Amino acid sequence: MTNFTGNYSDQKLTVDLKDLGHVNYYFKKPEEYSKESIFLIMQNREIIGLGIGDLDNTETATSYIEIVVPENFIVTDFFYFLTKQMVQSGYKINVEYKMKISQASQQLYEEYWRNILPILSAFGLRTIPIRKGKPRHKFMSSLADVPFKIDYKGSKATVYWQKRNQFLVKSGAKLIEQAPLTKSGVVGFAGRFGLRLRQEHAQEIQDDTLTKDIILRSVNEVGTFLYFAGTNGWLQLKSPSGQTLHELTVIK
Repeated sequence: MTNFTGNYSDQKLTVDLKDLGHVNYYFKKPEEYSKESIFLIMQNREIIGLGIGDLDNTETATSYIEIVVPENFIVTDFFYFLTKQMVQSGYKINVEYKMKISQASQQLYEEYWRNILPILSAFGLRTIPIRKGKPRHKFMSSLADVPFKIDYKGSKATVYWQKRNQFLVKSGAKLIEQAPLTKSGVVGFAGRFGLRLRQEHAQEIQDDTLTKDIILRSVNEVGTFLYFAGTNGWLQLKSPSGQTLHELTVIK
């Protein structure tokens, strides 16, 4: 049994788990929150999104569950663990990367998950298989010449989806300068992946600006390269008419 204290208001319910962090349930989109928080974005009793410190483009949500993990957790590692748990629970979460979590961390995260799952279930999380499929996107040659713009957290770029696995990022793109750190003061997975991509293209980067066009292989790589991920990249790429790449290419 896990001991906890809590409080509530007309905006949210808070469950304080002491050394195990805390869980907040928001009745509507919160105006302030930590960039290190993990969010389960809910529509009724189903998850429609997961994110770290970002609630952009979540207007269709009916509630939000915020998980503030313990101090000794690497947030990005636990977030990856969480996506796998959601997949096992029947959700179709689109994870465009793979990472290896140490056995010790895996055991730590599993124990933590067992402790907080009853709380999440009480807040409406369903962990039984659901029929709703994950979003899939189809490459359309008619969009190959469309300049999609990114303007996110100081990063700005023009991107062309030229082929299924070929994204052209134009020179002049502005990159976020520093990879975000976890609570432990280390660079998480997304940051490490982003830094590796930047190292591969080091000759094309000067003063956090892209000096030559480069080719990346996926929406995930584009977002990780430019702003170290942390949000749904399909929603950040916008056409001249204001439509997102998700809207234009999602298979319904």
